[in-house]
Amino acid sequence: MSIFLKLTMALLKTVEPTTEEKKYKKIFYNIMGFIAVFGIMLPMAFFVGVIIYALTSQLLSMGSGTNAVKIFLHLVSVFSFIFGINVIFSVFYFSGDIENLLPLPLKPYQIIGSKFTAALISESIMEFIVIIAAFAGYIIASGAPFYSWIIALFGMITLPIVPLIYCGILCMLIMLVTRFIKNKDTVNKITGLLTFIAIIGIAVMVSNSGGFDTEHLVSALADPQNAILSTMDFIFPQIHFLVDSTVNNTFINMLFYLGVNIFAIALFMLIAHLVYFRTVVEISGASGQTSRKSFSAIVGKMKQRRPAMTYLQKEFRLLFRTPAYFTNCILINLIWPVFLYIVYLLQGKTNFLDSFIYDIHNGNEETVLFFLLGISAVSVLITAANCISSSALTREGKHFAFMKYIPMSYMAQINVKAAVSIIVSGVGMLIYVIAAAVYLNLGIKITLFCCLLSLCSVAFVSYFGIFMDSVNPKLVWDDELNALRGNYNIFFNMALAILLEGATCAGAYLLFRFTDLGALIIIIMLFLFIMLLTAFSYLLCSYKATKNIDELTF
Repeated sequence: MSIFLKLTMALLKTVEPTTEEKKYKKIFYNIMGFIAVFGIMLPMAFFVGVIIYALTSQLLSMGSGTNAVKIFLHLVSVFSFIFGINVIFSVFYFSGDIENLLPLPLKPYQIIGSKFTAALISESIMEFIVIIAAFAGYIIASGAPFYSWIIALFGMITLPIVPLIYCGILCMLIMLVTRFIKNKDTVNKITGLLTFIAIIGIAVMVSNSGGFDTEHLVSALADPQNAILSTMDFIFPQIHFLVDSTVNNTFINMLFYLGVNIFAIALFMLIAHLVYFRTVVEISGASGQTSRKSFSAIVGKMKQRRPAMTYLQKEFRLLFRTPAYFTNCILINLIWPVFLYIVYLLQGKTNFLDSFIYDIHNGNEETVLFFLLGISAVSVLITAANCISSSALTREGKHFAFMKYIPMSYMAQINVKAAVSIIVSGVGMLIYVIAAAVYLNLGIKITLFCCLLSLCSVAFVSYFGIFMDSVNPKLVWDDELNALRGNYNIFFNMALAILLEGATCAGAYLLFRFTDLGALIIIIMLFLFIMLLTAFSYLLCSYKATKNIDELTF
């Protein structure tokens, strides 16, 4: 047990951000953590709790009070499984510590157990929050006894175990029976495709069953023969026992819940003991085979270019040729309209977008203002979510010294990195903004203004993200996926950008509602304010980010 705990703690440290020694940076990081908690985590948890509370309140009178929290926890488990596959593959087979651990006198189950525990803790923090929020909404609505809170806390910690065990077993069996998966790039491509297919499949299934129409959703959840819920109870049986333990037969249901988890862990450890060493020894951590070329052949193909263009090409190649970066940084810019369309389909009979489109076509001032606010908000959200800028320095990793020695100033390099984010995020936004504007018949002037507003919002988040990453970049990582998931700057940048954009949009709408200013004046004021934020972000990079880069040592 002591070996397991020591190894787990050592593995957890590999996903921690680089320790910052300067006091003012520590204070800044603490402030960002506070903003992230109160700007994203708690509002999201409150939203989840309110939804579960409302659904449970309606279902109680129909005798199905537990079904709302059950179906939500099943959905959380499904997404935990979908997004966990890539993480488990990376942690089990393609992390840089494999070659150091294999020669040690460790059993397979000790290595796998420690890796699994570290992945569970580091990857499930957000999941813990939504689980306890869902239980809180259910307990408050149902008036469950006090001990239900203790059960909820225990469930919060242990519920993600089974979905990740499914991921672990699947990964080991795949590696056992297949021979073409020899590097992490192949895994990233396959799991990225499977993730996209699975999400689309879930959305289509929900859409075909009636969408998220409130009446249909309540009646479906109240149905004792609900096929989806019955199927999910079979796949994740522990959820049924955990939720039921809060209302009746607490001791028996908790025994069954513990039994399911213990059985899953025992089976997982047995499979790991039998097959892990057989599968891991054949794996090469290399991302692919590169052809060997003579020095003269390489030099012969070299062309002299402007430094900025060469640097820009290098950044684009890194993003597009690295599957982990392409999946997490590039793909989101291409597929977000698909998810927007899915949301449109899932509204059911009460589809609010139909009335919104109708008002736009009829020139309703308030609706046009909402459309422009939405463009700015989506531009900020997508740019922050794709993390191109907020991981710009972190992606350098062990090559960070390259930034210090090439004949380009720090600000010139920052401008190139920001340009990459602006080009990728901005072009993706412009395509869909122009398409939406043409479809809604907004006219050339409004369409042009929408494009400028979107680009300005993208530029603001791009420069601000680079500044955030310069404060304390995570330069020590063993694979590209760990560079992204272990970088808190991405999360902090997203939280602050969302808060600033939310306050900006809310202020603009309140001015429209409670003053005599017209929508056009409000829109111009919004644009000027976003430009001011962009200039402020640029100055932060010019004066602070360059200084932070100069002070960084590696």
